[in-house]
Amino acid sequence: MLVDLARSGRRVVRLKGGDPFIFGRGGEEADYLARHGIACEIVPGITAASACASALGIPLTHRGLATGVRFITGHCQNGELEHDWLGLADPKTTLAVYMGLANIAEIADRLTEAGLPGSTPVAVICDGTLPHQTHLIASLATIGDLAAMLNRTGRALFVIGQVVNLAPAAKLMEKEAALA
Repeated sequence: MLVDLARSGRRVVRLKGGDPFIFGRGGEEADYLARHGIACEIVPGITAASACASALGIPLTHRGLATGVRFITGHCQNGELEHDWLGLADPKTTLAVYMGLANIAEIADRLTEAGLPGSTPVAVICDGTLPHQTHLIASLATIGDLAAMLNRTGRALFVIGQVVNLAPAAKLMEKEAALA
């Protein structure tokens, strides 16, 4: 469609939310346009992981807690989540899981089987940075059941790692638990 519209003499804008090159097919589309002789301009955006985490006050990296961050997909074309689970189960790395709402229980199970503690905090951010954004903070051991109870479909991002404990909402939960 992009090629056809451009060849018809129209100025075409392909608007995407976030970073078009992080699970956004921007690279595939730019390559396709180039192979068909269509020039294009890429306007960078802020990836959902950074935007959603920042909206909750969660740094993706933090001295002493997370020395890196990995962006992974929680949805695969063939239905199989083919990740290096042992490599992902690093307690010093933050995981940002895109499009993982339907598979979060499996992702949590695979990570705990690979050695990531079930107590690892997880933030679920639905419709991140929008006025109707909602979120949930839980542990890796409980996130599958709790996410299913959200009764949500569509845009959700998961942030997994110790940095989630730095969110003001997580700190409030700790205080409430201590008072109970």
